[in-house]
Amino acid sequence: MNNQPTHLPRTIIRIGKQTLLFVKPEGDRDSMPAVEPFTVKSNMSMAANLRTAFKVSETLSNSDTNRTLIVIDSPVALIPIEEYNEEEAEKIFRHTFPYKSQEIVVTHVVPALNCVAAFSINKDLRTVITDHYTDVRMVPVVIPVCRHLHQHSHIGPTRKLYAYFHDRQLTITSFATNRFRFMNTYEASEVTDATYFILYVWQQLALSHRKDELYIMGDTTIVAELKAELQKYLANVFSISPAAEFNRAPITRQPHITYDIICLCES
Repeated sequence: MNNQPTHLPRTIIRIGKQTLLFVKPEGDRDSMPAVEPFTVKSNMSMAANLRTAFKVSETLSNSDTNRTLIVIDSPVALIPIEEYNEEEAEKIFRHTFPYKSQEIVVTHVVPALNCVAAFSINKDLRTVITDHYTDVRMVPVVIPVCRHLHQHSHIGPTRKLYAYFHDRQLTITSFATNRFRFMNTYEASEVTDATYFILYVWQQLALSHRKDELYIMGDTTIVAELKAELQKYLANVFSISPAAEFNRAPITRQPHITYDIICLCES
């Protein structure tokens, strides 16, 4: 399985905890990609859901390529690239997250941030994918967003903290030059929980409540309420609009698209 970065287009399969999304980008970035959400049945495994999708999905059944990019919601262990050893990557991941015998550990190199992301995928799920594609590459959901936000972090002299909502979770990141300063993911879909985690990390990183900046983005209905709550404590709180951030690219007009897929296709 080839897991190095790739150039689009190739069929994209986004696998969340309880969601599946299929994207077929066009070669021309100015064209609207085909985006198809798939209704997941909670009484079936994700592997079984994807197997069914291959039979009924218009996007997958009409695909004329044997190449796919899997974007998966998975815990991520970051390994400094100078300390990376392929044989040790799985051990580091297993020490960081609870062991699950039905999962395998894979890696994705992030050159811009001088690290390697180790993450996992269910064995049965990988089998379903490799049964349909010969060229498979994988990336965790958070990495395309982090690559884009790292570029954003260089704008202006202030330090920045980023809060990305996805899959009923909150990933908080910060950067220092060409490395992660902080990254962690929390279960948080309510304003009170999100506020607590963001302010806790803000304090951990010794950020200034008057000068430094917080940016909120992603799939959530609580952004406006959260922003109002955080403005009680922080002077500079902003929300990122995909359309504004990516110059109103056609993909940002898709109603079911996720911020990580936009970052993947547009960055």
